[in-house]
Amino acid sequence: MSSEPQTLPEPPAELRGERVLIRPYRPEDAPEVFAAINESRERIKVWLPWAAEGHLSLADTEEFVERRASQWQEHEEFTLGIWDIASGRFLGGAGLHIHSWDVPYFELGYWIREGEVGKGFVREAVQLQTRMAFDTLGANRVEIRCDARNSRSRHIPESLGFILEGRHRNDARHTDGSLRDTLVFALTREDFARVSADWT
Repeated sequence: MSSEPQTLPEPPAELRGERVLIRPYRPEDAPEVFAAINESRERIKVWLPWAAEGHLSLADTEEFVERRASQWQEHEEFTLGIWDIASGRFLGGAGLHIHSWDVPYFELGYWIREGEVGKGFVREAVQLQTRMAFDTLGANRVEIRCDARNSRSRHIPESLGFILEGRHRNDARHTDGSLRDTLVFALTREDFARVSADWT
């Protein structure tokens, strides 16, 4: 495992775009997060095993929120929620997972609640996280991985100019037990400087 730099960069308390606010979870968020997962479970569990195996009770989500808040403080994981600025409604989750502080190298993940799919909220949240990774955390690589069959998920990195670096064939099991391929998209610092100028 790579060592951490002596002084870790401090991420902002929140990231605000035109329509979305993303920030770390707070204890009071747990009921709304649990409700969003519960109403979206049948759709998202197809792609995200944790939706089938976890968050089965409010207590599970309360523990999750507490754990993620602690990890944020320790710079072990940057897990965020996505909120609609206009309504204050919780929209879904996002994550900036640390692969290496030496590089630095991060992986992005995301999900959106039922009824909010296809509205551009995730794309904006991914833009905000990517900018944070490069501009604040000093990233030299940001990666997005997704099941090759998940067309909505792959559209996000494609629309933002992430480079498709490869297709890992039969590298994991789909939630139905079948073998799956994983697509790997990434931006380097040089890529980011080039493509982010066109982000709207």
